[in-house]
Amino acid sequence: MLYEITYILKPELTLEEQSATNSKLTDLIQLSEGTVNAVERTFSVERGGTDENNLRKFAYPIKHYRQGYYYTTTFELEPTKLKDLESTLQREADILRFLVVKDFINLSEIPAESKPEESESAKSEDKSAKSSKKD
Repeated sequence: MLYEITYILKPELTLEEQSATNSKLTDLIQLSEGTVNAVERTFSVERGGTDENNLRKFAYPIKHYRQGYYYTTTFELEPTKLKDLESTLQREADILRFLVVKDFINLSEIPAESKPEESESAKSEDKSAKSSKKD
């Protein structure tokens, strides 16, 4: 099954230590007989939302840290092996937090012109507002 993981690394890590942690994550997935796509920074200076060191500030402290490095990758893994991977990642000292999702849609696959459909409650509110104006 295809999954996406986004994780946050500690802010004091050097670029080499970040690469080592990313390699460790890739190795963990491959040891579980999974395949990993390229790891990329979720936020960077080029993409916006970070400072000049590619650190992103948190809305609230996470494990006493106020900022961190965000990374994202997609991987394929058997669903039965996902729990073991998550428990291993929770013990990883350099990862502050992570989130694994399945059944995601890549942003590149969503057409830019698409508009979100109105919810049913919004439609019913519009109808009740129009009927009250008639009275």
